[in-house]
Amino acid sequence: MLLKRSWNAFWRKTDITAGFIFIMAGLAGVGLGSVVSSALDNDPPTIFEQARVLTPQVPQGGVLDIQYTVVQNRVCAASVDRLVTDSEGTAHVPATYTVDRRAFIEGYPPEGRESYQRSITVPLAAAIGKARYDVRFSYACNLWHKMTKPIIVNAPPAYFEITEAPAPLEPLTPEKPAS
Repeated sequence: MLLKRSWNAFWRKTDITAGFIFIMAGLAGVGLGSVVSSALDNDPPTIFEQARVLTPQVPQGGVLDIQYTVVQNRVCAASVDRLVTDSEGTAHVPATYTVDRRAFIEGYPPEGRESYQRSITVPLAAAIGKARYDVRFSYACNLWHKMTKPIIVNAPPAYFEITEAPAPLEPLTPEKPAS
């Protein structure tokens, strides 16, 4: 009964303008709290523990196999930059790669420690000698990350050696007919 009297007294003293300002201030407080919590959310969703090269010597145009061990804390949208840097310091963007990931459970990847294998085609133009494969992930876990600054995670570099291609590096084109 006391609560009902207090509620009625509150509404008798409050006009539409004050009620509107009260509601807008509440919404602004919730919005500000959401922005601050999004800005403070900088924990990487994936932590790389190890990168193990499964094929330490790869011919030009061959396939480099790497096994990554990671701890996944949550799932976020990511963009990925991949580079193969050859012995001359030239950076190449690999044209193809595959992921051998463990089975998804009902469409969601498992959280916690997991291991997956990646196969990367080494470019034909890569110089022979010691090389490095680098991967950089840009995670956008909330609107703040999408609009301002994503969470950047670098995978451990994978070192390997590029050997000479077993076949000539000439393009495969049909022969010209004899005139």
